[in-house]
Amino acid sequence: MSVLKAMMAPRQGELVDGFHEVDVYDLLGACTPETTGVYLTGDVDQEFLAAHRDELTAYVRDGGRMLVNGHVQRIFLDGLSRWRRLDFRSPADLALNRVCDHPVFSSVDPKALLYNSGRTGPVPFDELEQIGVAGFYGRGCYLDLPDEARVVHTIGRTAAPIDYEYPIGAGRVLVHGGNDLLQFAGEHRGTAALRTQIVEWLEGR
Repeated sequence: MSVLKAMMAPRQGELVDGFHEVDVYDLLGACTPETTGVYLTGDVDQEFLAAHRDELTAYVRDGGRMLVNGHVQRIFLDGLSRWRRLDFRSPADLALNRVCDHPVFSSVDPKALLYNSGRTGPVPFDELEQIGVAGFYGRGCYLDLPDEARVVHTIGRTAAPIDYEYPIGAGRVLVHGGNDLLQFAGEHRGTAALRTQIVEWLEGR
């Protein structure tokens, strides 16, 4: 089994924290039956991906898993929705609410994802509300979801979907509408398990 992390920089073959990092332009050749899942970073070339929508969709349909980060503006998989920016004025407009459980986020408190403080150690949530900056997890949403989509998190007082999962054939797609999820895995947040759970989901466990 293999899990790929598609990057813009060519680092093909390196195993980093459970991922083989590949340049996005080498992605199609790496989506073999032995590759169980693909983690797409938010800065990948969506124009390139959209030009290969059929091949990427077929990879998932045959049982592959794909975790999509960032702001989707080019539809490169069947069922994807385009990201829309939220009109927000306060942290309450960006707060996360977990709509249903998901193995990637098991034991991860949504509150731990809301604020960045710049500190390397744990900071109590009531202090984060005073010194932290909200919005790094996400500032937008996805509407017009596919019929079989399952919303994982909504954002803000409008309860707009920001994270959702849906099936394509034998495979599954998890979409996160913000900065790369791996950025939010850390001991100081109490979310260290997030990285392991991402890899395990991509492996099909």
